[in-house]
Amino acid sequence: MGLKDWFAGKVAGPHVYGSAMGSQAREGGFALANVVFLSHGTHPVGGPTSIFDYEVEMKAAGFIPRFAEITRIDLKEMTTEELAVFNSLHTAMISFAFILNSNGALNYMCRDNTSKYRNGFGPSLLKSMVDCHLYENIEDARAELLSYVESFEAARISSVLNMDKPACGDLLEHFIFRAVEVAGTRLRYGFNRTGSTGFDVMAVVLAEETIKSIAGAVKQYNW
Repeated sequence: MGLKDWFAGKVAGPHVYGSAMGSQAREGGFALANVVFLSHGTHPVGGPTSIFDYEVEMKAAGFIPRFAEITRIDLKEMTTEELAVFNSLHTAMISFAFILNSNGALNYMCRDNTSKYRNGFGPSLLKSMVDCHLYENIEDARAELLSYVESFEAARISSVLNMDKPACGDLLEHFIFRAVEVAGTRLRYGFNRTGSTGFDVMAVVLAEETIKSIAGAVKQYNW
């Protein structure tokens, strides 16, 4: 738990702590989205989005990896379709971070403090999405975030993250698939789970750090 989080918890309680966590969740969602995007490959023939364990499997299935290693993403070098997928993944992974935080508060805090935390966290997250220019206004950011949350609830997915095999029968997989669908792509997209451009490590770290922070605050301040 960082100094900002400590101050928020010590002085103002769950509501302000939630506000402090909102911008962190957006940053974590952005980081995960970037890694997921770097893991992608495309297939010239349309079809369902796929997630592979290894890059060699993705290549064997006819997908061409977009990146050979983790690198800086240059928006100017992207096609219109790539930009659509890139932006869609950011909303999807921020939504993933939103649910990680919401579930963490629900699992560790008493009901009253969970409500206080969420009332601070939600507006802070939305504001951060606007401040980083992902959306022009709070209303648009809220509508897109809620569309992902509602799709999660409708899909009745039991696991937020498969810690042993991220994006396998869990919410992360559902949101990656939805992000590509929302982007309206012409090409077929595949994503690589492991290796030099895999997203598995980042996904697990984001989940672990989120839960660690919330559980630590609850223990520290008896929330």
